[in-house]
Amino acid sequence: MKIRMSYISAFIIAGLVVGWMYSDNIIGVSEEVVPFESDFAFSETGEDEKIVPNLITQALKVVNQRVPIQIRARGVTRTGFDIDVISRRNAFVAARTAIEGGWVETGATLLELDKGTLNADLDAARAERRAAVAAYEEIKKRFRKDGAWVAQLAAARADLEAVRSNYEATEKLVERGVKKPIAKLQQMAELKAAEMRLIELQSLSEEFELSTSYAGIKAVDARISMLQEQMNFTTVKAPKSGWLEEFHVEVGETVGENAPVARLIGLKSLILDAPIPQTQISKIRIGDNVDLDIDGAGKRKGQVNKIATSANQATRTFNVEILLDNSDGTLRAGMSAGVSVIIAYVPAFKISPAHLNVDEAGLLSVKTVAADGVVKTVPVIVTQTVGNAAYVSGLQDGALILGMGQAFVSDGIKVAYEIVGETK
Repeated sequence: MKIRMSYISAFIIAGLVVGWMYSDNIIGVSEEVVPFESDFAFSETGEDEKIVPNLITQALKVVNQRVPIQIRARGVTRTGFDIDVISRRNAFVAARTAIEGGWVETGATLLELDKGTLNADLDAARAERRAAVAAYEEIKKRFRKDGAWVAQLAAARADLEAVRSNYEATEKLVERGVKKPIAKLQQMAELKAAEMRLIELQSLSEEFELSTSYAGIKAVDARISMLQEQMNFTTVKAPKSGWLEEFHVEVGETVGENAPVARLIGLKSLILDAPIPQTQISKIRIGDNVDLDIDGAGKRKGQVNKIATSANQATRTFNVEILLDNSDGTLRAGMSAGVSVIIAYVPAFKISPAHLNVDEAGLLSVKTVAADGVVKTVPVIVTQTVGNAAYVSGLQDGALILGMGQAFVSDGIKVAYEIVGETK
């Protein structure tokens, strides 16, 4: 069988490779191995000072900015109020005068209800009052010095004297037998009647008569007030400025007293409820400024309006109410948002997170360099993160922190550095 040339070539190449691999063991090593010489040199001027002359690191000059310290949470918006406007009388709906799904001001008319016989009842009550007032004024006139009561009293006294004289004369005539005894009885009856009329007039009191008449006037006034109140109830008005979410009734529908007719919600000022852990709640104060990032609606500003005094038993968090202006009406209730409560401002410097170091205890630090080039590790605190950068506090203005190349040096080493600019 004829062997192909490609197979022969493959065997030859394999043999050459194996021979090359074992050539050192067969023929030995003819050259000396040259030890690796380190590029790092040590200073002869100091025994403890380490120098890295061939490494030039980048340095950034610290320029601190006023950066807020924030407590972060997430919350949900709700309306300032959510109320049902009610009807105050039994009537059917005559008209809807406001637009459903729009803003209304305090006192704006939402519905017009049927007035029924209220106008006629008011006219009758007002006429009755005018009559009662006229009677009251008449009583005042009657009890004047030249009034009817004084004249009536004088006339009653004169009539009593005349009747008494007639009675005495008749009594004498009966005793003589001129007149029959019945005549005396008739005169006696007239005398008693005259005495009673005088007593009635004398018993009349100006104060009593005026009080009775005035009470009648006030009773009519009360009825008029009730009718006017019912007249006012024929227009259903908005008790607050807000968003008219919906009507509960249609035109022509009959509504009962205290029945809900419309829903009004407070959207001009929303409240966002944010749960804050108990370890941080003491740092928050009423009036603190709040940065909000509302999902789908962008960034907004708010202010702490109320802090709960009791914790949620399940989460051990305290609810913080944040007042949010929504006068443009773009936000709605139930929207989720990120909350950042600003509790203080500190000087901080913006750096890349790559310049930060973490020790075994989890503490953060940066490497700084002095004017003589000696590296020193300084602890820092991250106060805020923005995108791919971090703001750290704990550095003095003008200090130099190592950037690119800092990972290859350690504390106490002397390095050459180049200032590459200020981060702002």
